[in-house]
Amino acid sequence: MQYRLNEQLALRGWEDKPFAVQNLKSGQVFSLHEDAFRALQFCNGVMDMDSVLIPGGYRKLTRAFAEQKLVDACAESRPLLPIQEYHSFPCYYIDSAHWSITGACNMSCRHCFLSAPQAKFGELSHDACKSIIRQLGEAGVPTVSLTGGEPLVRGDFLELVDALTEQGIRVAQIYTNGLLVDGALLDALDARGIRPEFSLSFDGVGWHSWLRGTKGAEQRATDAIYLLRSRGFSVAVESAFHRGSIGSMSETLLLLAELGVAHWKVNPVSSSGNWLAEDASLNVSPEELYDAYLELIARYFEEGSPLTMMLGGFFRCSKGSKEYDIPCKKQGSEEDLLCSSTRNTLYIAADGKLLPCMPLSGLPIQDEMPSLCDITLTEALSGSRYSERIQTPVSTLLEHNPACAACEYRTQCGGGCRAAALAANADNDYLGRDPATCAFFKGGYEDRIRGVAEQYA
Repeated sequence: MQYRLNEQLALRGWEDKPFAVQNLKSGQVFSLHEDAFRALQFCNGVMDMDSVLIPGGYRKLTRAFAEQKLVDACAESRPLLPIQEYHSFPCYYIDSAHWSITGACNMSCRHCFLSAPQAKFGELSHDACKSIIRQLGEAGVPTVSLTGGEPLVRGDFLELVDALTEQGIRVAQIYTNGLLVDGALLDALDARGIRPEFSLSFDGVGWHSWLRGTKGAEQRATDAIYLLRSRGFSVAVESAFHRGSIGSMSETLLLLAELGVAHWKVNPVSSSGNWLAEDASLNVSPEELYDAYLELIARYFEEGSPLTMMLGGFFRCSKGSKEYDIPCKKQGSEEDLLCSSTRNTLYIAADGKLLPCMPLSGLPIQDEMPSLCDITLTEALSGSRYSERIQTPVSTLLEHNPACAACEYRTQCGGGCRAAALAANADNDYLGRDPATCAFFKGGYEDRIRGVAEQYA
């Protein structure tokens, strides 16, 4: 009897994840015990699993795989597709790439930390983008999210999507302001069998058009959300609030829930890029923001957790649930990495620079990062200024900051957010203190969140 790996699965391996299976449809990767992986290798549609050459334990595992629909029995020889065959990648595993395929935009946002209205970081050529796509494939990156600027302004957008698909890379999300979302685009994606989640910007009821510097932007954003939902696409929303707009957060929550938005991510406007030219009185202090978040959490629970909501590092809760967590709170040790998410997700800037995360864009650290136009992704992951930064442990920050080392919250804070620290410190110190995370723990906000949540338990 021959068994064949399910056509949605492929055998993969990386330096730190040598025995893995990837779901080609979702992009998800699962690590396996070596014996289970070896047994799956025999399920190639050709090998006779009744052969005495096959260890008995492998035959038992194969029967279990068949029950789980991981493999299918086949009466005659049917080899694996080339994309399903085992491939080992010469680097450590990266779960996803977040890629600004352009630094240009069709809006004039007052708060853009990329200065996209001025196209500060430009746009790589089609051939340069194709080279980056090949590099992603060579590193075995399974999923990518496309952003900008505004990614849909690229005339070759769908060609890049096709190139990613040819490499076996799933386009998981498209970040957009919504102006260019129309039926033709959705038809083109449907024709390709691609159903990414769309993540739209919406910066508060009554405030979105002002912040985006575009008349009618608020209505056009809600129209895009409605169109996407009517076509069955999942929609997420990211919002940036300032002192003028934080009073609209509850109203915005209700609107997004009514529109059928699945995920809502909220952050304050970043003090970088174009926002530096705006009135500084619009900036909110961490305490002012956190107090507004507490009011929003209360309204959120009153409404029955109508969507999945993440308030920066302050609070995160899934739709319909009352169980929440605090993203900025770490449970590790001083030897953990400063930011574990940068170990799993990388960011490629519009100029080809490789950064630990997108919020570092436009800050001086971008100048010291490697460019994928100069070295390959696998080289950058193996040894570069980028790999050095993302592998920095908490202990290095504590050695650099005696006050942090003496703080009772040091292992819970874990140094906070590097982008927030750099934005808040004029001396461009990557190991500087993150005042927002510091204010969270020293201000007792964990207990205050718990107090709100207990009212609705």
